[in-house]
Amino acid sequence: MKYATIAVFSWLMLVAGFAKAQSTRQPATNFTITGRVTGGENQESLTGVSVYIPDLQRGVVSDENGNYKIDLLPQSIILIQYTFIGYKSVLKLVDLVGDTTLNIDMEIAINDLNEVMVTSNNTKLNGNIPFAVTTLKMSDLNRYCAPGLMHNLSYQPGIDKISNGNGSAKPVIRGLSFNRILLYSQGTRIENQQWDDRHDLGVSSIGLEGVETVRGPAALIYGANALGGALIFRDEKPAATGTTLADANLDLCSNTLGVKGDIGLKSSSEKGFFYGVRLGGNSQTSYVQGEIDEKDKPEGEKEAFAPNSKYFDAAAKAFAGITGKWGMSKLSYSYLKQQIGIIEDESAGTVDPGADEEEQRDREMEAPYQDVASQVLSLENTLPVKKSKINVNFAWQSNIRKEYEPLADKQKELAFGLDLNVVTYDVKWTSNPERPFGFTIGSQGMMLKNKNNGMESLVPDATESDYAGYGLFRYDKGIMNLSGGIRCDRRKIEYEAYETDEVEPVYVLQSTGDTLYKPEADGENTYNPVSFSIGACFLLTDGLTLKVNGASGFTAPNYAQLATFGRHEGTYRFERGNTGLKVEQNVEADMGINWERTSVTAYINGYLNKVNDYIYLSNTGDTLIRTKAGNTGYFPLYDYKQDDATLSGFEAGVVFHPAMINWAEARLSYALITAKLNSGGNVPYIPANKLVGEVTFKKEKLGSLNNSFVTLVVSNYSKQTKVADYELSSDGYTLLDLHIGTSFKMGSQQATCSLYCTNVLNTGYYNQLSLVKYIGVADMGRNIGVRVHIPVYFSGKNK
Repeated sequence: MKYATIAVFSWLMLVAGFAKAQSTRQPATNFTITGRVTGGENQESLTGVSVYIPDLQRGVVSDENGNYKIDLLPQSIILIQYTFIGYKSVLKLVDLVGDTTLNIDMEIAINDLNEVMVTSNNTKLNGNIPFAVTTLKMSDLNRYCAPGLMHNLSYQPGIDKISNGNGSAKPVIRGLSFNRILLYSQGTRIENQQWDDRHDLGVSSIGLEGVETVRGPAALIYGANALGGALIFRDEKPAATGTTLADANLDLCSNTLGVKGDIGLKSSSEKGFFYGVRLGGNSQTSYVQGEIDEKDKPEGEKEAFAPNSKYFDAAAKAFAGITGKWGMSKLSYSYLKQQIGIIEDESAGTVDPGADEEEQRDREMEAPYQDVASQVLSLENTLPVKKSKINVNFAWQSNIRKEYEPLADKQKELAFGLDLNVVTYDVKWTSNPERPFGFTIGSQGMMLKNKNNGMESLVPDATESDYAGYGLFRYDKGIMNLSGGIRCDRRKIEYEAYETDEVEPVYVLQSTGDTLYKPEADGENTYNPVSFSIGACFLLTDGLTLKVNGASGFTAPNYAQLATFGRHEGTYRFERGNTGLKVEQNVEADMGINWERTSVTAYINGYLNKVNDYIYLSNTGDTLIRTKAGNTGYFPLYDYKQDDATLSGFEAGVVFHPAMINWAEARLSYALITAKLNSGGNVPYIPANKLVGEVTFKKEKLGSLNNSFVTLVVSNYSKQTKVADYELSSDGYTLLDLHIGTSFKMGSQQATCSLYCTNVLNTGYYNQLSLVKYIGVADMGRNIGVRVHIPVYFSGKNK
């Protein structure tokens, strides 16, 4: 934390210097863009259009006459983003050499799938990007009203979750998970112990504007370990220039007696300084499972709780920045504290649905549970250089993970403790975006250190370093957008056995009676993978786009796969690492077609993914007897192995939005995947095929209510029998959700309110990727709730 404090102090001194320089600058060196935004058949003035410059984190909102003005702009090429509900997003490049007038006429779009992608400063409409990418707004995701961020994302085709109750969920993209999925937030890759299936996503949903999902290898653009894809979490924009505003959000639900809320404040001055802060919390008791057969219930029992599935989190985010003729600098900080109950088999084979209701509804955490504190401090800088730009980003991360085991009389002990510290950097130069041919060259790096501090260790102490250089190119001409590149990485992992003063358990193989000793686990591995990407996007006819892409990615073995030796609390297996593991390297081919018309929008994306040296757990067929202080446990022994694998499938979707029936809309999406090991058998953690349908009825004006809607969501999951040798198959099931929402005047503010009911029929089911189904615990039953959003404008010309 000492380094974080130094970084904040240094940045504040830098901001003070910039502010002083700006106060004495010559006004003539700062340029202004003004204009008017219109739309529709009659080119009417549009009020409330967001006019935003992503590179400079600076924007305004058009006034009642459609006029806007952005000043304090540098002499450079500026990319401006125009977004407004009900209209197609617009991107404009402006070579700013003086004060400029730019009028925009926006085209009506009942459903605009061609959202703006802004990650890594590669701002484009996703219809011009050759790989499969989707931009999801938080306002749309939150309509699903699932327990957490990953649960909401899992309604999307090609995206699923590995869950351990409600409090823990990990992303799965096209059948790949763990370190094969890159997490990206605050201008940096996120490292928070993704190697375990019972570790949560570790990213708070508060203060997010949206999530960009990339399906398939994208290592060239986002960094190492994006073999399966990437989730990019976009922070909320700063307030419009000259505006100070706040908002509050509250969510109450019945199943878990859950309370979730957050409040935020943000402001942007006319002189270029902006800041924001947001605080939030989430408290959920143990959830009630869906309806199970009467014969499985104890006599007289009505509520079937998932024992110890309660969880709690507290989050804080803050940012401050300054923008001017020299560019933009933004400092961001996030903190997330999580306490997640571990669901266990409490009755030697059968879960006790009759667990005391008072205990399950108590908000006090009892062991076993995880206690995790994550921090990210990042500095993002954009520096225009004539007609090009330089981006320089640095970040520090901390992830302190504790896992408590129960003792007598509800006491606890720290079984496992991990302290992770990470430093990352990303430096790149991008050429003139106005020219048809352009390129980017850059370097990324990461330094990681992981230390144990518990009574036992599951993984060794480890240090990791990763340095990469890459080059990207693009060619935009007529109906074609071509892009590609190459990337070279060098990763070094050093690991060392963790020694404690505690008496080590004794491990005996049941088959032979031989004692299995904990390995020394001291070693060093170096990997030098090379990745490439080449793809093209063709506008075949008006509204019809073809995408073709070929790419390779890699994931290096992590220190858990190399040298783990132990059993996590709540798991059913004992894992043993393999120091001889090689880099996973894949080659994936994608093809997609997007079709857009006035009343219908459709897409289909197909892929074939060949993964060499796929790393997976395999049951050895032996049982390990673990004895410690008279406490004996029996666990199947699993080893990490490698084999080539082939994954293939497709995602398809259609949206009906009839122009003549503007009060109704229907959506349908389907995802199918198959995954085989080349030597025989199935790849583990492969989700069931799913079909999700939505029907929405909406009314723009209903008495004193605005933008009212009713949405019915039906999700059908197929039976999954193609599972790994140690996995359970799952039956198919169908879920029904209902959402009702509206907005209304609250004083001078426009508040929104929604009522929801998920799993309306209280269906009892086991998701294929649920980890607690192995001990007979089903997923959550019916959940009724209410959400309220209240904005507050304190000052500003953009009320």
